[in-house]
Amino acid sequence: MNTRNTITLAAFAAACLAGSTAYAGPKPVKQPKHVEPPQESCITGNIGFDVVSSYIRKGILLENSGFSIQPYADLHFRIYKGAGALTSVTVDIGIWNSFQDQRIGARNRTTSNWFEFDFQTGLTLNFDKLSIGGYFKTYESPAGAFPNAYTVGLSVAYDDSAALGAFALHPYVLAELQLEKSTGNSINGSRGQYYEIGIAPGHTWGDLTLSLPMKGGFGSGGFYQGNRGFGFFSVGARADYALHFVPACLGKWTISAGATYYRLGGSNGPAIFSGAAGNSPTGAQARVDQNQFVFQGGLKVAF
Repeated sequence: MNTRNTITLAAFAAACLAGSTAYAGPKPVKQPKHVEPPQESCITGNIGFDVVSSYIRKGILLENSGFSIQPYADLHFRIYKGAGALTSVTVDIGIWNSFQDQRIGARNRTTSNWFEFDFQTGLTLNFDKLSIGGYFKTYESPAGAFPNAYTVGLSVAYDDSAALGAFALHPYVLAELQLEKSTGNSINGSRGQYYEIGIAPGHTWGDLTLSLPMKGGFGSGGFYQGNRGFGFFSVGARADYALHFVPACLGKWTISAGATYYRLGGSNGPAIFSGAAGNSPTGAQARVDQNQFVFQGGLKVAF
């Protein structure tokens, strides 16, 4: 084979190779990588604090001459999640404190402003729209203003958002039994019972949520002085504003402000609580209901 034929054959082979490459078909599409969705955390909760102009616990006025700072923390551990009637079960742990500038009834100098420390643990069963929770709770006073009290309670809450939409009331009821001493204003420390019913209608516009919480408290078994059944009625206005500029990795931050009107049952005014300063009202004065306004502001971080 002469040189000319060799060159012609080589050129023909190169053209065939180039053609086969050019017409090999479309390039394979690169498949996107499979990304697993972020796993939902089994631990939720919130931490925060409130600053209040007066401290009222279960309708009993414990501080109205200064202000109180009340930090708290709650944790919820989901131990069960299902698709049936019972959707989840959580173990709940929480603490709550009240630091008061007036040192009401303080007997311990080193912790005289630490009026109250509460610890609570319990179990909550969550159904489709119903939540039922049982708990054990202790009330302690590091300042020595009152003896320790131990209680058990049961709460039931209903989510009516699906039925009422923007007009949902979010009703709940609560009952608490004193195991030892009393967290009420009974001077003899009887083992009373406390009951509460409430609603919290509200609406959200963007980052702002406005709510009108209302509740009433009642007692039996000597929880309130004179064994009165009526403890208090309250209605409030509250605004919560979400701070979305805070990075999501730091939790959901919310600031709040509000005011609450209380109608306190007789004997629930200042100085009734055992260990508080002042004199308790007696006779006709003790049976007169009283009005009280409380102003509040706070910060909460949910996760």
